[in-house]
Amino acid sequence: MSDMKTAQHPKIEIAVRNVGPIVEGTIDLRPLTVFVGPSNTGKTCFSTLVYALHGVFAEFGAFSPADALRDALQAELKNCFDLPSVSALRRANEAEMTISLKVRAREGEEGGITCYLSAASKWTLTPETANATTADWNVGERYYLPAIRSGLIQQHGLIASSLIGRATRGGRFSEVSTFSAGLAEFLQRLILYRPEKKMNNGDMNAIADALEADILGGKIVARLSPTGYPDFRYRPQGMKEEMRLSHASAMVSELAPLVLFLRRGIAPGDLLVIEEPEAHLHLDAQADIAVTLARLVRAGVKVLVATHSEWLLDELANLMLEGLLEDTNHEPASWLLPTEVGAWQFQKDKPLEEIPFDPVQGIYPQNYSDITDSLYNRTVRLQDRFANREGGSHHESA
Repeated sequence: MSDMKTAQHPKIEIAVRNVGPIVEGTIDLRPLTVFVGPSNTGKTCFSTLVYALHGVFAEFGAFSPADALRDALQAELKNCFDLPSVSALRRANEAEMTISLKVRAREGEEGGITCYLSAASKWTLTPETANATTADWNVGERYYLPAIRSGLIQQHGLIASSLIGRATRGGRFSEVSTFSAGLAEFLQRLILYRPEKKMNNGDMNAIADALEADILGGKIVARLSPTGYPDFRYRPQGMKEEMRLSHASAMVSELAPLVLFLRRGIAPGDLLVIEEPEAHLHLDAQADIAVTLARLVRAGVKVLVATHSEWLLDELANLMLEGLLEDTNHEPASWLLPTEVGAWQFQKDKPLEEIPFDPVQGIYPQNYSDITDSLYNRTVRLQDRFANREGGSHHESA
């Protein structure tokens, strides 16, 4: 498969201990990184950490002075987690919290940077540099699609853009209720969206077109309203009339921000973090959104998703099999390779575990079979009780 091209990304490994609900774990970001597990086990926490780290190194570069990186990282962590201090991230009743970041310009290459942060007593950051340069790194912009994006896009016009920029803890009005940096940047991108802005974004436009045709069944339309804010609407296929997003399916509001950012923003080399891409999607659409994620990877976007969807995982496994079989005749391209995908399982009070890809079983978290067995056993017990009751009633009536 020498003709298969994979975009070059820096090699990034992140290890944590006692951060939020996470006991410990190490991940390395792949072109597509997937977090799986029950609610409140740390998926959003780790996603936010990746988002924060990306922001610091995209702005300052890996080889900035250690003091500057340390101060910037502490500020960014407070903003992204909306906390008064970084030590508030520490897992309850634990003495030490650590975050380790290792970055290399390319897979297998020596050099780069290693940062270690400890909250046991004070924060320290120690870079180890060699012969790599920041010019080798394809850091790009960062995009965050929160789990509550549906409501936010429907009400974005009610929030003034001047407040969004000052609504994090780094702003002047930190005594009022604040947004996390991810939410603030998401809202700001919506409020400052300018439909008339022309962009040479061919690959992303093709992905947006396919998303609208295959899943949404219509077009997301953006126009500038008389108030100066963008007005986002939905036009179903075959219809001339447009409707407000609040009058369309919840699925439309969930995926509309992705379509908009693909048309005016997301580019190769960027990081896209999506919480629950399957939210409000029917089962077949949950599988279809996996194809969209693969197309983004093929276009050179680094994607991180947190999901609860077994169907999304099943389709990702199918796309990896297509890559292994060289079944790549798609437009836009939507195949994957197993080396491009990393899936990690989050569990309460347990370390993170990588979920291996198996050509037969796919990507299958351990607890999925436990849930299936439990539901099946409960169904059998209830059916037996029902059958016994019906048998007794028939005997009495006879």
